[in-house]
Amino acid sequence: MSTRYFFFGTLMDRDVLELVLARPVSDDRFEPATLDGYRRVRVWKDSFPMLIADPQSAVDGIVYQTRNADEDARVLFFEDFDYGLLPCRPRTADGEVDAMFCGIDTSVAPSDEVWTLEAWARRHKAGFLRLSEIYMNCFGRMTTEEAEPIWEKGRRELMAQGLIQLPPERISDDRGNGAG
Repeated sequence: MSTRYFFFGTLMDRDVLELVLARPVSDDRFEPATLDGYRRVRVWKDSFPMLIADPQSAVDGIVYQTRNADEDARVLFFEDFDYGLLPCRPRTADGEVDAMFCGIDTSVAPSDEVWTLEAWARRHKAGFLRLSEIYMNCFGRMTTEEAEPIWEKGRRELMAQGLIQLPPERISDDRGNGAG
C-alpha cells in the first residue's frame, strides 16, 4: 500500500524527504500542484508551516506518491501527533487528483507570517535537517509522544550551538517580555 500526498512544507525539500524516507528520491517524482482554499503560514514559535482554510487563496506544493506502508509510517511519524491526514484534491498539470495532506491540529497556533520554502531553506534548513535526523532515528523504536522530548532536547542543543534560529516570538519569550 502507498499513499499519494500533497506536500506543502518542509517535505517539498528533497533533502528533508530523503531523510524522512531513508532513501534517495528523484526530482521527477515531485509533481507540482496547487491546493485551492488554503493559505500557508508559519506555525507560531516554529519554523515550519501549516495551512489555514481561506476560500480566496491557494497553496503551491507537490504531489508525491510513497512506495509502501513503511514510507507512509515514516511520513506520519515525521509529521508527529500535531498533524492528521486529511483528503484533498490538488490541481496538477493533468487536472485534479485525489491526495492526502497533513493538516495541523487546531491546538497549534498560526503566526501571521507567510511561509515560503525558499525563505525557510535560507534560514532554517541546515539546523532543521540535523534536528530531523535526530528525531527520525527514533522511528521504529518509540512512538511520536515518546520521541517528542528527544525533539525538544535536540532543538535546545542545536539552538545553543547556533544551528537553529529562534522565530521572533520565541526570542521575546526567552527574554521574558513576550506572550507565551
